[in-house]
Amino acid sequence: MWDRAWRRLIQLLLPARCAGCQQLGPEVVCADCRAQLEPVGEPFCVRCGRRRLTDFASPDCGECHGESIGVVRARSLYIYAGIGRELLHQYKFNGYLGAGRFLAERLAERTAPGWPELFGEPDLKLDAVVPVPLHPRRLRQRRFNQSLLPARLLAERHGLSCLPQGLVRTRETETQVGLSAAQRRDNVRGAFSVPDTMLAELTGKRVLLVDDLMTTGATLASCARTLKRGGAAAVYGLTLFSTVQRIEPT
Repeated sequence: MWDRAWRRLIQLLLPARCAGCQQLGPEVVCADCRAQLEPVGEPFCVRCGRRRLTDFASPDCGECHGESIGVVRARSLYIYAGIGRELLHQYKFNGYLGAGRFLAERLAERTAPGWPELFGEPDLKLDAVVPVPLHPRRLRQRRFNQSLLPARLLAERHGLSCLPQGLVRTRETETQVGLSAAQRRDNVRGAFSVPDTMLAELTGKRVLLVDDLMTTGATLASCARTLKRGGAAAVYGLTLFSTVQRIEPT
């Protein structure tokens, strides 16, 4: 346990390799790998925030059109591909906390202009930040929640409350990898709850829900609906990465 914690501390303070290309060097992410990270950019869906392949007249994409997606709106920093995929893998599965800190800092920079600019809603104000939780068994295995680091940094930079216990995962779900959109929704349905001790903290609050990756948005949707049942007035989603949206309204 202590050996692993020490290695992570060394990685955070004195990284010996780039988390993206594994080349020796003093930076967590070298200049070449930074240049390969692809911001979501336009065109994107105004609701789920994922990159669209075509600039349709409808402001929302085919998967969001006419559907409830739990969050009011969601946004993501980078597209989940190439070097971005490798950085998230190193952070999430190999415990490279330096890579997580790098990504969290970039997310904080993206949100610096303010919530109205990010979500496209004039005068939008948020009250609290909640990370998507891990199941206790998964947390014991991984020893950290990859969504907590960016959530804490965003709360600190924007003067918001960070509520790590605002949501708990009450049922261990199977990995979402390889599941269809419908299967992903079924997989996370009823998997989250708001502890009674957090009800007062959430009632009437506008919450920023933070996760590492959005693929279909099923996890964000399930978490957001749970938070609203727990009293939250509105929930907005923000992730480090998202996939490209491929289904468009006809």
